[in-house]
Amino acid sequence: NNFASEKINLTQFVFIMEKIFALLSIALISIAPVYAAEEPTEAGAKVTTVITGQAVDAETLEGEPFATYQIFKGNRENKPVVITITDVNGYFAETISGKGDFTLQLTSLGRKDIVRKFHIDGSVDTLALGQLLFENDTETLASSTVTALKPLVKMDVDKMTYDVENDVDSKSYTVLDMLRKVPMVTVDGQDNISVNGSSNFQVLVDGKPNVMLSSNPSVVFKSMPASAVKNIEVVTNPGVKYDAEGVGGVLNITMARNADGSKAASMDGYNATVGANVSTRGFGGRLFATAQKGKLSLSANANVMDMTIKGNDSESVRTQLDQMGNAVSINKTTSSSEMKNPIKMVSLTLGYEIDKLRLVSVNFGYMSLANKNISDMMTELTRGNAVDSYSSKTNTRWDMGSINAGIDYQRTFDGKPDKMLTISYRFDSQPSVTDSKSIFTTTSDLFDFTNRYTDGGTNTIANTFQIDFTTPLAKGLNMNTGAKFINRNNSSDQSLYLDDNGSWAYNKAGSMDYSHVSNIVAGYAEFTLSLNKWGFKVGTRYEHTFQDVKYRLGNGDDFSLDYGNFVPAASIQYNLSMLSNIGLSYNMRISRPGITYLNPYVDTTDPTSWSYGNTDLDTETAHNINLVYNFYNPTVMLNATLRHTFSNDGISQYSFFDADNVLNTTYGNILKSSTTGINIFANLNLGKKTRIMLNSSVSYSDLRSDERGLSNYGWSSNIFGGVQQTLPWDLRLSLNGMYATSNVSLDGSRTGMSLAMGGLTKTFLNDRLSIGINGVLPISSELGKMVMESNTAGKDYINYSKNTINMGQITLNISFTFGKNKAAGAKKTRKTISNDDLIDRSNGTEEMNSYMNM
Repeated sequence: NNFASEKINLTQFVFIMEKIFALLSIALISIAPVYAAEEPTEAGAKVTTVITGQAVDAETLEGEPFATYQIFKGNRENKPVVITITDVNGYFAETISGKGDFTLQLTSLGRKDIVRKFHIDGSVDTLALGQLLFENDTETLASSTVTALKPLVKMDVDKMTYDVENDVDSKSYTVLDMLRKVPMVTVDGQDNISVNGSSNFQVLVDGKPNVMLSSNPSVVFKSMPASAVKNIEVVTNPGVKYDAEGVGGVLNITMARNADGSKAASMDGYNATVGANVSTRGFGGRLFATAQKGKLSLSANANVMDMTIKGNDSESVRTQLDQMGNAVSINKTTSSSEMKNPIKMVSLTLGYEIDKLRLVSVNFGYMSLANKNISDMMTELTRGNAVDSYSSKTNTRWDMGSINAGIDYQRTFDGKPDKMLTISYRFDSQPSVTDSKSIFTTTSDLFDFTNRYTDGGTNTIANTFQIDFTTPLAKGLNMNTGAKFINRNNSSDQSLYLDDNGSWAYNKAGSMDYSHVSNIVAGYAEFTLSLNKWGFKVGTRYEHTFQDVKYRLGNGDDFSLDYGNFVPAASIQYNLSMLSNIGLSYNMRISRPGITYLNPYVDTTDPTSWSYGNTDLDTETAHNINLVYNFYNPTVMLNATLRHTFSNDGISQYSFFDADNVLNTTYGNILKSSTTGINIFANLNLGKKTRIMLNSSVSYSDLRSDERGLSNYGWSSNIFGGVQQTLPWDLRLSLNGMYATSNVSLDGSRTGMSLAMGGLTKTFLNDRLSIGINGVLPISSELGKMVMESNTAGKDYINYSKNTINMGQITLNISFTFGKNKAAGAKKTRKTISNDDLIDRSNGTEEMNSYMNM
């Protein structure tokens, strides 16, 4: 059970890099003939030319999947030499024999036909037709009923895009429910989200970072209606143009444009969607509006949710051990709680086209997440023959906000659509306030049970400047390069007050005022090559960090340091056919600890168990290897991803008892981990009205900590399956089920879960009005409740806990779309700032975390 040594892992890394460089060498050798001097064609030799292109939506520039294309020679339009379909991203590549005039015809349901004439003279091996723009055939759409099932997933070797708005469940499910369906994403029994097998990932909203969501994705997503989201993109191999942060990759949430899912047309006017939902847990409302006048466009999105969770119970038994493994003390605790969670989200984007080559985009975003928790707890302490019991009542109010604003300038170049310059600035602030009051009913010589009140706050303020440049270097060869500067100030101000004969007295010794300033300079270069059926991507990113830490109040010494990180990435893709591909990718990712991991303030809300951060945390590094296979056609879609991740300096939570018998919980770079797993996603369309879907994963993890003397290993799996059926009167039925096994952590294991979900949706008034109802039911011994158990252990303790969460829920959702056009929203630059470089945990109390992450 010994974990592989540092030397072995270094050898493993060198082996991987050797393979990657070998692949790149093969790629370079393959490129040589393309750029070599062209030799004369031998007399009588058969001339062949590869015709390439992409069918896209004229407004959104998204690929048009499974469009039919035909190629005719000369005027023989009744006898095509080729007839087939585009792939899931709208691309096509076809080998044509001979010379002369040819005609390409593209057709797609509800779209105007595209006809493109071209000539082949044998002088080139490849003829690129570029992007071919589809426009809506409004007359056909108005007179026809479209019943074909649209593909829900676009698959590539380094990313997946799940089309949320065209999934019938989006009318009545939450975003967290939809995430259970998304390839490469798993949601366990405690609603903890993993991307590409890792719980360390970054969350973007409309391509822009959101630290609150990265810190609290489960909390927000379980309250956010899925109807507010257009699609969910999972970037498993982000490449060096993204910040190096996030072991699992990037989860990009694109907010909905039109609730009816219609394609957009560019014209003056406005469009709006209003919606509301009510459930047994709470209620919510949303508004999305777009407007356009000439070169000026605007989009606004607002969501308000309020959720109350009642009837949550927990019990735990914690045993302190001596060096011989004998029990020193036993702490038995039972508690019940009620939580209220209001959430507000507002975003605004303003776009202005200076001319056809220049665009300015301004954006603003605000999010607020709050938690009010009332907990009643009873504790029995046994030490030797002495038994002491006490009760406590804790009121906690936790508010976290996110404010961001930015401006992007985009410059394209006439006749060169792949050449682009983007200059961006972004301001971010994530203030957080936590007030906690604990009242105890006993005094004791063992622990300090003085009533206490904590008034604390943290904030992260960042200013970011970025420049990106993309340009083609030769046929099929492109370069992406850029530079970035981030000034980030993490701060924590915590004040402790103790009960002094009925009044609150400030306690300076237990208070803290701390700042952690980071200045990050980064640059990257990335090259992509398309060579017939092959695709290559290679690049590197360098980031240098300067840190300055100051203690304005509290125990600690000021210090400064700086360090640099080289972050390589490479991938290779081969198109087995028009409908399938295979790819191999490698990337190194890093994770800088955020303020909630660094914050040295000691939380003494529970006198028997303290928690605090660690200012000495280093950057976590991880190496990821993915082998991906994709197959898709109008009936079957399949993705299989074999993945391996290893890290020798992972950040992990750990606990220990101090000399005063208080359990301390903090963080350290103590984790050595190795995880191998496979993800399978499959979608089957049985005719035009039935869809069957499967999303599953299985993995094996080996976790070690030499510093703490801990080790653990084991298997875990997660499976989500569902069926969607269109019934008479266009009623859409959805039935889904989920099963997750127990999963392992460094210090123990946690039980799995089973869940059943069902929904029914109906649209009216040409899909402008949508009404849906759905239910969620845990499959357990207690009706409507989920029972979760965990067993953890350290060198000097054993802990068992059981949480019962009221998860049963019924939700009614309604939305209505109105307006004078189908405007897609404000025009935005294709690139913008993405600060996906922080790993953080939820910023609330430990009790709040134990429930909200379930």
